[in-house]
Amino acid sequence: MTRTLLLIKNDFFRLGIIASIQENVSNPYIEETDSWENIQIALRKSYFDVLILDIRLSNLTNLNSFDSIRRIQPTIKILILGEENEKVWAIPYLKKGVDGICLKTMTKFEFQSAFNTVMKGRKYLFDGITDFLLEGLMDHNLMTLLSVRESEILQLLLKGFRTADIAKQLGLAPSTISTMKFKIYRKMQVTNVVDLASKVSSYQSKAQLI
Repeated sequence: MTRTLLLIKNDFFRLGIIASIQENVSNPYIEETDSWENIQIALRKSYFDVLILDIRLSNLTNLNSFDSIRRIQPTIKILILGEENEKVWAIPYLKKGVDGICLKTMTKFEFQSAFNTVMKGRKYLFDGITDFLLEGLMDHNLMTLLSVRESEILQLLLKGFRTADIAKQLGLAPSTISTMKFKIYRKMQVTNVVDLASKVSSYQSKAQLI
């Protein structure tokens, strides 16, 4: 029996994923959860082979929770589902060791291939993200230099959060946030948040073309 935990709120998309798993796996067990917080509760109650979640429901402020998930169930496979324009945010998820990243526009057979690949203990990346990462290495995509924590802070900066707000949300001292913000600016080769937003936007635009 393959035990799957889902966090996908879109009914139509979730039902499609469930149908694909049922067609692909013999005697599957599928459980659904309705929030990121309830993932860990479900994992403490029952064993699961794979966690499948919508990247939009797992923003970068949740990234460090992947460590908690691995502590609860070290062998669980994690498959992330995202949009075309979310390629640029795949980098911190890969650094956190997710097992697969798929597009929501994938076919049934592409999803089943991804599912089977991660269940065999291998990584799965859709072709577009592989091309994007390779392009980033060749073209010096500076976002690949950011740590997971720096990626979290970057996203909050782009949302307009001030240093004090970021510190409160992440449970860190404002001085720590200021230091990390300086490191982000240095790595991204900018001096202010306006230039930072412009550079990230340029990477995002490029990702959509790949």
